[in-house]
Amino acid sequence: MNKILFKIKIYFLIFILFSGCSTATKEEQVDVPSKSIEKVEEVSKPVEKIIYKEKIVYVEEKVKDSKIIVGKNEYIYIPSEKLKLKAKIDTGATTTSIHALNIKPFERDGKKWIKFDLVDADGKLINKALPISRTVYIKRHGAKNQKRYVVKMRINLATSSQLVDVTLTDRSKFTYPVLIGKNYLNGVILVDVSKKYMHEPTTKLNKE
Repeated sequence: MNKILFKIKIYFLIFILFSGCSTATKEEQVDVPSKSIEKVEEVSKPVEKIIYKEKIVYVEEKVKDSKIIVGKNEYIYIPSEKLKLKAKIDTGATTTSIHALNIKPFERDGKKWIKFDLVDADGKLINKALPISRTVYIKRHGAKNQKRYVVKMRINLATSSQLVDVTLTDRSKFTYPVLIGKNYLNGVILVDVSKKYMHEPTTKLNKE
């Protein structure tokens, strides 16, 4: 009987020991996977990337056009004579020309000059003399070449005042006593052929 009780006690102690080991093993098995899962979640968590996009805008700088817009007909002013005349603005003409009468070349101090008469709006003659800048020959169909004298003359158109080459010629058959050519217009004047007499010419004697 005592042997039986002794065996029972031994078996009981062994059972208790194995039960403790089994419990500890289960607890460890539960703890380890949970830690592993937490680590995996931390590693696999996506990293947010913030990208800033800059939009570049190019602004074209507008340059103001300083050219003067005139009509196909304008008044011009000759400040040296205080003379205001009607003019045709002709982009096809090379040189500016003006109506002149009694054109006669002469010499002064060994240099070639020209004396001539300008005609105002009332038909009054204005005597004038200037050095000859150059001489040109105009080709005419069915007639002899025409000799024309060129002088330097200041002409005001709108707000522009320029000292330019002017051809002296009899323009009595033409409507306008003055023809403004490309030598005056280039780089300064734009022509709107749909307009007339857009400006009053400046009366100032602007020396260049």
